[in-house]
Amino acid sequence: MFRPIHSQHEEEHIIEKIITQFDIKKTAVEIGINTGAKSNGDTLQGNTVFLKSNGWQCLWVDANTVYPGVIKKTVYPENIVQILQENLPNNQIGIFSVDIDSEDWYVVRSVLEAGYNIDVFVCETNSYLDPLEDLVMPLGHRRTVRPKSICHGATLTAFNNLLSQFDYNFYCSSLLGTNSFWIKKSLLPLAVSIEQFKDCRHPLTTNWSRSLKTDRWVGSKNLLS
Repeated sequence: MFRPIHSQHEEEHIIEKIITQFDIKKTAVEIGINTGAKSNGDTLQGNTVFLKSNGWQCLWVDANTVYPGVIKKTVYPENIVQILQENLPNNQIGIFSVDIDSEDWYVVRSVLEAGYNIDVFVCETNSYLDPLEDLVMPLGHRRTVRPKSICHGATLTAFNNLLSQFDYNFYCSSLLGTNSFWIKKSLLPLAVSIEQFKDCRHPLTTNWSRSLKTDRWVGSKNLLS
């Protein structure tokens, strides 16, 4: 039977494969969820939307989205742990997905450092950049109003450096490298090489791909040292 797809690309199919292949806790958190590509307010677009209809407990948070079940709040590295503490009964999370076009890397680091027991991370990776470069948007860079530019989020390599330090193994990236997946090492003992996804790049020119004089980058290895 046909089921509508709520994610950007093939993220739902990847998650379906993961929850079939591994024993994943049925609690999902998605930071950055919206009302679809048309923004008509009728349907949600997100990686975990389909899980709720399958009986999962889902916590959805977004700075701009007004929709039943979505907490309208801007997420920062400084407040993500408080948001989780206020809305989840314990620290057990099956899937944690983040797509906020800004401090995604730092939000993930805050959650990891807080000791949350998470099976799978789904992170938006900056697919306009070379996935094998180690680039992270500086903390606070987009907290003031700025034009959209290539300076947002972090690369696949930068996320991998962070998550591997906390015992997560890389699993795969979705079409165009938009989202990437990491699974707890106790579930996935062997990591997939990120080299296999070095050509996953966004081919289109958009406002998010333009470079501005104000763009600055930091390396994850420096942030983690």
